[in-house]
Amino acid sequence: MNKIFFFIAALLLCSACTPRHEGFVIRGSFPGLQNGMVVSLRSMEGEAILATDTIKNGKFELQGITASPQYCNLVISSNTSSFGVSKMVNIYMFLDNSKLTVNTAHLDSLQFVHPLISEIAVPKARVEGGPLQREYYEYRDTLMPLLLAASEVNTALTMLNMQENQYTTEEFDKRFDELYFKKLTAEAVVDAAKMEFIRQHPQSPVSLFIAEGLLNTTFIRTTEEIKELTHIAEQIEDTVRRPRVLKMAEIAKTLYKGASYKDIELTDPTGKTVKLSQYILPDHYTLVDFWASWCGPCRWAIPKVEQIYKHSPKDQLTVISISFDQKKTDWETAMKEEAMPWTQLWTGNRNQVTAAQRAYNISGIPRLMLIAPDGKIVFSGNDANALRVAVEECLKK
Repeated sequence: MNKIFFFIAALLLCSACTPRHEGFVIRGSFPGLQNGMVVSLRSMEGEAILATDTIKNGKFELQGITASPQYCNLVISSNTSSFGVSKMVNIYMFLDNSKLTVNTAHLDSLQFVHPLISEIAVPKARVEGGPLQREYYEYRDTLMPLLLAASEVNTALTMLNMQENQYTTEEFDKRFDELYFKKLTAEAVVDAAKMEFIRQHPQSPVSLFIAEGLLNTTFIRTTEEIKELTHIAEQIEDTVRRPRVLKMAEIAKTLYKGASYKDIELTDPTGKTVKLSQYILPDHYTLVDFWASWCGPCRWAIPKVEQIYKHSPKDQLTVISISFDQKKTDWETAMKEEAMPWTQLWTGNRNQVTAAQRAYNISGIPRLMLIAPDGKIVFSGNDANALRVAVEECLKK
């Protein structure tokens, strides 16, 4: 009897010591899967491959652990298809440490969707298992028609810009203005829907993911929105994403919609150190263009800025260009080529470059800003045509 007792106790002890798999398991078995096809799970937030498997008996199973729920891309690929060429399809999903199942009618119903359009592509497969997946698809289903509407306007704007030389300036500006206001309206609807989803799901990792995207902007979010997003982020348990989002929220608190400009040191054409505030007049709007000689889009925007300069009253608008060129000679050559008849300044050393980038969260150029007479930033972006609209609206007031 004692031997039986100790044997059972030993079995229970060994069972308790056996490590439990607490990560994710993703299974799939649907028509069209062929032996030898490779299935890989790739993070969309770092490009890491999280798990791989090879199709056997028409099935696959991916296993692993994710430190935090994350947006992923499940890719199914084969070396050959019926036409003798490689085939690759993908499925976007929100991953957590759950048992998940991929369902679709047939592999042939899937296609490869580029990450840039993943939010507006109608999903041909569903990943099921757990509340997080239901929340993710609720978000997708709610936002998709709104994102599609916004995408259509953006596509129309892109086509218009490509065909600009087919119009007179007046015709182009009129068409652009119509589409641009539609774009602003569509984007406002999308943002409102995202905020509403977050409010309805204050504990969801999906909400934290959305909040991260909303905070990754400059001079767009109001102080009230930033405060609300911060409060929600603080309540969501996530040791990886939450600290990152809260850090972004702290930065956003100084780059909110309607924030005042920050003074920075710069260098003028004579080599003298100056301050931005020396050129900002209290009774003027101030257009600031951060650019560089090597930046193609920056050079493309200069004629647009010149158009704004020529058509705006000089007693209402000041224009300042600030170059990020590393070499002064490159800056000087570009100034001569462009012949810009307004104030030219330069980030003449590493400290000035860093200060400008941090002050306005500049990660790419051109960066175009419009500062109101009271010092508040009323426009920030990279579209010179949109800047023109903002200037015209402000000068009408």
